[in-house]
Amino acid sequence: MSEGAMIGKFSIFLAAAALVATLGAGPAIGQESKGGSYTKIPTVKGIDTLKAGNPAPDFTVHDLADKEFRLKDCRDKEAVLLFFWSFFCGPCREEMPMINEMATQYGGKGLHVIGVNLDGREMKKAIDKFVVNEKIRFRIVFDELVGDSFLVADPYGVAGTPALFIIDRKGMISYSVVGAVTPDQLRKEIDKILK
Repeated sequence: MSEGAMIGKFSIFLAAAALVATLGAGPAIGQESKGGSYTKIPTVKGIDTLKAGNPAPDFTVHDLADKEFRLKDCRDKEAVLLFFWSFFCGPCREEMPMINEMATQYGGKGLHVIGVNLDGREMKKAIDKFVVNEKIRFRIVFDELVGDSFLVADPYGVAGTPALFIIDRKGMISYSVVGAVTPDQLRKEIDKILK
């Protein structure tokens, strides 16, 4: 499937999620914004997000520089924070400063932060510019479509963005959330696995 089809699939994913929220098929998760109000995050019902205690599926994808990234290579050395996001997701962009802060605070202390972008390589120029403008200090990789499934997001059960997973050095998920998380809660979860 082409990268254009990948963007199309994610657009359908976002539209379906918005429709689910509009029809009231399930509660939307609130994301705290900078102004203290809440941006609604629609999620797709019927998708089981991996929870603490599940093994983290390994994957191999490419980053913005087209260099290969394999989760297992990173995970064997450090704990990993996976942040699933889209350029078109306002709440994702709102969380970027917090994720950046975690990358700075815990970089070199045993935590590797990876941003998994769901938009496809056709968005590379816009994402490159965003990374520079926002001074992103963690590695961004692109999820890929294999047939009709995302290589990374689908095995993790990503039902909406932003979605976040913390993986310990044994390859087990220690924390996962779709939607809002506070910096204090995230630090608490990171500190648990870095002890």
